[in-house]
Amino acid sequence: MCESTVYLLKGSEKILVMSEAARIIVNGTSVTCMDALGERHVVKDARMAEANLLNHEIILKPV
Repeated sequence: MCESTVYLLKGSEKILVMSEAARIIVNGTSVTCMDALGERHVVKDARMAEANLLNHEIILKPV
């Protein structure tokens, strides 16, 4: 499959937001992560900083 793990970067620490995210929706300063079953997790006051598709990893940073 093509799911990715989403992390929120706080300083030098990566905090797990969602494993196996299938969809990422950026809307202003919020990021919604969804898995294949429709489970959602919204991260407010964040932006997408990096998408490493080879490692299936999405990095978010606080705004």
